Amino acid sequence: MRVAKKNVRENYLSNMLKTTGHITIAEAMEMLNVSEATVRRLFADMERSGLAVRNYGGIRPVSQAVNYSFERNEHVFSQEKQRIGRMAAMFVEDGDTIYLDCGTTMFQMTLALSERIAEWEFDSLNIITNSLANVQAITTSPKCRVILVGGEYDSARRDFSGALTERYLAPFHFTKCFFGCDGVSPNSGFSSNQVNISSLNSQVIEHSDYTYVLLDSSKLGKSSLVSYAQLCEVDAIITNAEPQGTLRLGLQDADVRVNVAGGGE
Repeated sequence: MRVAKKNVRENYLSNMLKTTGHITIAEAMEMLNVSEATVRRLFADMERSGLAVRNYGGIRPVSQAVNYSFERNEHVFSQEKQRIGRMAAMFVEDGDTIYLDCGTTMFQMTLALSERIAEWEFDSLNIITNSLANVQAITTSPKCRVILVGGEYDSARRDFSGALTERYLAPFHFTKCFFGCDGVSPNSGFSSNQVNISSLNSQVIEHSDYTYVLLDSSKLGKSSLVSYAQLCEVDAIITNAEPQGTLRLGLQDADVRVNVAGGGE
């Protein structure tokens, strides 16, 4: 089947998504009788238009992409997240006051940080987080103060967000903040599928000396629902692969340090 016009192709794929819930690159190539490069451009255009979200070699409906489950996502790219989390935990220093975002990559950082706390590597450390999962993972220590900020609880994400959370965090100052993200691109910057989380992250950045973003390579070059920071607002990223193309150039121009957690980390 050959479909000539871009808008017709997009409509065709959008209708198919309603039935299948996911379309791979190979499936789209066969459906439309076009090249892989054409499909990739089409998927990118559909994501920018808000018609779909690219995910794991294909596209999914936007509504499905934001249907988050902590337990399910914990097993996606799990080894990559563990390496990223271990590297991120090494950037925490004695005397820091840090903010830890929610999500499964951040959870892996918390587990790695807990190992350092258990080894008595800190004489003083303040940890503030909106994630119940993070609090449950942190090793108890008299040298480490842990503060869980409240607000509206999301049981699927195991976190708190909303106006009350932002009000509680307003007086804090952080030496470092650590975030996850659902996508990073030169135009959209760092983004999330959750409106409340993006708003919360934007506020925390304003109160932090240094900002890190943790993300696996599937998020590189992607845009999600709401941006919470432009590239220039972030000091460093921690990922498992080197960014490529325009994203790599954008990060360089914004003076964002790229830390790659390889297999040996």
